[in-house]
Amino acid sequence: MTKTVLPEPLRLKIIEFYQEGMSSLDIYDLVYEDTLKHVSSEKQLSKCLSSLKGKATFLSGEKKETKTSSILPPKQKIFDNTKHLNIISSLSETMLGKDFEKLCHPIVIDILTNYEGFTDIIDSNNVDSFHNPPFDFFGFRDGKPFIIEFKGSLENFNSPGETQKRRMQELLSRVKNLSIALLQVKVRKGQYRILCNQEMDLLFDGREIPLDPVVDWLLERIYNLHL
Repeated sequence: MTKTVLPEPLRLKIIEFYQEGMSSLDIYDLVYEDTLKHVSSEKQLSKCLSSLKGKATFLSGEKKETKTSSILPPKQKIFDNTKHLNIISSLSETMLGKDFEKLCHPIVIDILTNYEGFTDIIDSNNVDSFHNPPFDFFGFRDGKPFIIEFKGSLENFNSPGETQKRRMQELLSRVKNLSIALLQVKVRKGQYRILCNQEMDLLFDGREIPLDPVVDWLLERIYNLHL
């Protein structure tokens, strides 16, 4: 029998995460620290996750899985956060997400412009003709139009929720030649990660959890209360 790279309790936890519908990117971030002592590289970790994703798909009885095994999460990068210390000192994890991200606006523009080569950046939340778009910024890189979602935190990499991911995918299907990026920033640590186009498949490969069990539970409670 071939020896597995990850210990069985960790393997079972990862399989459970996939069965809950979590994306490969979210699972990668959740288990990264726990797996470092067991894998020789991030590439090996990605291969382990891909294998366990296949097992989770088989156990759940699904007929197919999204192919993300050849995609590696992009490396973390460093930015100079010392010039934004006044902003960072005013942030807290208990703030509303929209307030946190609004204060981080100069940090985002700095990273996109000076580190990632984006130009003509527009804050989509300030556009008058619509509200609550599923992305935060629009800009160009190498002549290509990008919708850019920003997720910031003091210490962690955060991801968009399920509804927002579906809305972003719908935009991509309706607007030809549109590119997409997710910028995740750990502002206190001065670290960021940016996923572009195909790399976003790591975020989009989570599956929608059926509501049937929730409906059954609600109906049962409602029925019992009226007995």
